[in-house]
Amino acid sequence: MKTVPIVGLLGILLVPIQVMSATRVSIATGPWSGIYFPVGEALAKILNKHIPGMEAVPTPAVGSAHALELVHSGEVSLAIVGLATAHFGVRGQREFTRKYDNVGFVMAGMDAGQSLVTRAASGIKTFADVKGLRLAANTSASKALLLAALKPYGVKEVDVQLTLMSYAEQIAALRDETIDAGFLAVSPRNIDVVNLASEYPVRILSFDSTKATLFEAVPDWTPVAIKARTYPGQDQDLLVPGTHTALLAHRQAESSTIYRIVKTIIEHNGEFVELHPGGREFTIEKTRFFVEKHLVPVAFHPGAERYWRGKGVLR
Repeated sequence: MKTVPIVGLLGILLVPIQVMSATRVSIATGPWSGIYFPVGEALAKILNKHIPGMEAVPTPAVGSAHALELVHSGEVSLAIVGLATAHFGVRGQREFTRKYDNVGFVMAGMDAGQSLVTRAASGIKTFADVKGLRLAANTSASKALLLAALKPYGVKEVDVQLTLMSYAEQIAALRDETIDAGFLAVSPRNIDVVNLASEYPVRILSFDSTKATLFEAVPDWTPVAIKARTYPGQDQDLLVPGTHTALLAHRQAESSTIYRIVKTIIEHNGEFVELHPGGREFTIEKTRFFVEKHLVPVAFHPGAERYWRGKGVLR
């Protein structure tokens, strides 16, 4: 009978053990030409670096609604989702025809801002100037945010020519001048908008303070500040329409894994921020804000709940 060398036998036995010990975590984000994907990419790097056996991978989604559907079905483990989308999605309201509620809340994320971006020479200086013009938004949720931003300025959906197209398509359309303004992700800093603004002068529309107050009356939405010089040619601070975001998990995701993920994000937040400024708001303070303001859209995932009770955020 042929003898298998001990070293060779050990190698054979160890391979399946190593494969089985790996924990794969897919993170649904947003489209490539946006904010959510690079934030998810940075998050994956942090988890892979600090959790032994973790294999975290960012997965692009069309938008928050798509990301919510993916985590609800279990196709991904985690999803970064706009708070308004999460709120309506788990209840089957607004653009949702069914409930996508097989999810648990993990923690609060960054505030994400969008605004109308136009050529500086277009003459569009405020949200009130877009009546009769060609606009674009990337998803139904983005469209809802845009219409909410236009409302304080007396502009309704019937007053504009509004088309749904991806962020990449909007940037191409702005270059070709087939739309007058695109509703693009601009906060945290979006490299695709930086590149566009480097090609020719653009204007990113900003709220005036009184209109921002009216917009902020909807709890899931919030004005987001963009510091001057974030983009080429931007010489003053801007206040743009935005949404809080939530990190959600598939409800059946292993509790110990979700606990380790939250713990790692909090303990290595500084590294997260170095990789992407959006990591700055994945904090204890931001999640406590969600809890105190009753913004949590769905029950906490058990693993996350255990962590937050340990930190006194939940009692």
